[in-house]
Amino acid sequence: MTSAWIDERTARQQLAEVAREIYGRKLSGATDGNLSIRIGDDRFVTTPSGMHKGRLTPADMLVVDGQGQAQGPHQRRRDGKVLKPSSEIALHLEAYRRRPEIGAVIHAHPPMAIAYTLAGGRLSETLVSEVVFAVGQIATAPYTTPTTAQVPAALGEYLACYDCVILPRHGSVTLGPDLDTALARLDALEHTSWIYCMVKLMGGAQPIAPGEVDRLFQLARPQPPPYRCADNACPPPEPASAPAAAIGSDDARLVAAVLQALGAGR
Repeated sequence: MTSAWIDERTARQQLAEVAREIYGRKLSGATDGNLSIRIGDDRFVTTPSGMHKGRLTPADMLVVDGQGQAQGPHQRRRDGKVLKPSSEIALHLEAYRRRPEIGAVIHAHPPMAIAYTLAGGRLSETLVSEVVFAVGQIATAPYTTPTTAQVPAALGEYLACYDCVILPRHGSVTLGPDLDTALARLDALEHTSWIYCMVKLMGGAQPIAPGEVDRLFQLARPQPPPYRCADNACPPPEPASAPAAAIGSDDARLVAAVLQALGAGR
């Protein structure tokens, strides 16, 4: 299967380009998040820890093995410090282990998706048909402490079943056969979150009827994804404790002010 993956040079170029795009579009902060691409059965290229995503170059990327250990000679930052893989590389490796067919992983901090779920919104609801075609099912995993071993351990079963997973109070993970697809799913996640937030501010909306959602999935994916097959034992797309919070008038004014401020910076 190794021949299916792109070469290291191309992976480095793609990661630098997409990292700059993610930062430029405010889908993550300067040093937030991390990206990776599979280049072999046990080789991956990833963004380094602690560097500004808007300034990364192909030379800044690191090659790691299946244990997350950097390969080859030590690379150094412009200040002379040795480049290291992200502390969350284990999350990426867990995704690759669970999903042998995927070729790229993006962990980002999309602000509207995070804000909507913090306010009690459920991104698992299907309010618009496009989300089924662009993302599939958006899932929200239980809360875990970032950068700890708790993250891949708790998220493994979600990554096995979903291409887009929200990490509560933290960010998102999107998977794809390639980096462009993982980026498109991140973009769709944030775009959907904007729509859902606007809907909540306007008084809410009924989700699409379950039968029609089934039909949309059949149109989008002739082969049912694992989370729609009962015998796959996938976790539900929302933690059992996730409340569906309503927004009161005072909350609505606050969110409207935030939206206006965010819109001014877009």
